[in-house]
Amino acid sequence: MDMKQIRRDFPATQDKVFLNAAGLSIPPVSAIRAIESFLESSLLRPHPSTPLSSTAQYHESLEQGKEKTRQEVAALLKCSPREIAIVESTTHGLNLAVTAIPFKEGDNVVLCDLEFMQVAIPFVHLKQTMGLEIRVVEHTEGTVSVDQFAEAMDSHTRAICVSSVQWVHGFRVDLAGLSELARQYGVYLIVDGVQQVGAIDLDVSQLAIDFLACGGHKWLNSPFGAGFLYVWEENLLQVEPHTRGYLTAQEPEQGWGGYFASPSATPIVDYRYVSDARKFETGGTSNYPGVIGLAASLAYINRLGIKNIQAHIFKLTNYLVEGLRKRKATILSPLGEECRSGIITFRLFDDPHLDAQLEQRLLADRIYVATRYTSHVGGTRVSVHFFNNDDDIDSLLQAIDHNLKVMRKE
Repeated sequence: MDMKQIRRDFPATQDKVFLNAAGLSIPPVSAIRAIESFLESSLLRPHPSTPLSSTAQYHESLEQGKEKTRQEVAALLKCSPREIAIVESTTHGLNLAVTAIPFKEGDNVVLCDLEFMQVAIPFVHLKQTMGLEIRVVEHTEGTVSVDQFAEAMDSHTRAICVSSVQWVHGFRVDLAGLSELARQYGVYLIVDGVQQVGAIDLDVSQLAIDFLACGGHKWLNSPFGAGFLYVWEENLLQVEPHTRGYLTAQEPEQGWGGYFASPSATPIVDYRYVSDARKFETGGTSNYPGVIGLAASLAYINRLGIKNIQAHIFKLTNYLVEGLRKRKATILSPLGEECRSGIITFRLFDDPHLDAQLEQRLLADRIYVATRYTSHVGGTRVSVHFFNNDDDIDSLLQAIDHNLKVMRKE
């Protein structure tokens, strides 16, 4: 990878050390230019060049922008575009997945205690409204195993829901093992992929994942309110969303432009709907600027190659871990290649309040990291992406040295 060019393509790296892709990441120039081009077109609204009305033609062109995004996601995940729905966020995608599953009284779902709250919220809501049982796998020193999930399951288990990479310290779960477990029990596997996709290779063609939700605002470098929901092809005829929109209905023979201009058109008909993952979309006017920005960011990642990105991230995180160990830091993140990610979380103090104080001092030095905890796991979280380089790591380590000296004197 051409790091000089990548740094130019991410201007936000020029005046700060940005090590927070796990929070709200920064976009490349190409994403901003794509959105600007869209806004310019919206401002001027070129004259139609087809028999369609100007409105129908323009709306059709907007929907084509979603198709570009769908293609880029499919290329990244190694799946069919038919399996990709364009959604607003990870939250949106998770809720679509959970509400599509026909839970019934007596069912249970298995989660672990390392999750970001949004993974649990849809199930907590079902617990409150229809009595769904939530079984919690408790972590062991920051990790959870397939065997632990298996021990929590029984004949009433309906689903497993898990983040492929845990948000606080970057533990990457054994998705292959969990997908085998889910098939063994005949349950749904729902995955929050937002802390993995775009940083660490995820080939869904080699796994049996029923749903995978991912917002664009983290490792996909597209903080514009758009993401995707992957729906395994085998589920497309078995699960149905609870909402419908006209753009998820099958297009009339004369096309939407012809339908809108037809005097005999009536709203009360037996609609037929698309059979691919698009049926999970709102079916109305979408966040088109966000979708276009996401497509450009995805295209950038696909050009670099996810395996190249992963190798770069592992190289930099190795360098970071080496420097932290020299400073006697406690590394919370698992470092085995099979369970690591782009997140390195560490602690330099026994007092969590001092971790938070260190974060504030680093932010004042324009070094962007975060302090994150859940279930007593956490510390200072550093998230390293492909736009980072050795100089960023050196700047962080030097700032830690300086601030530790100051804090020890105070």
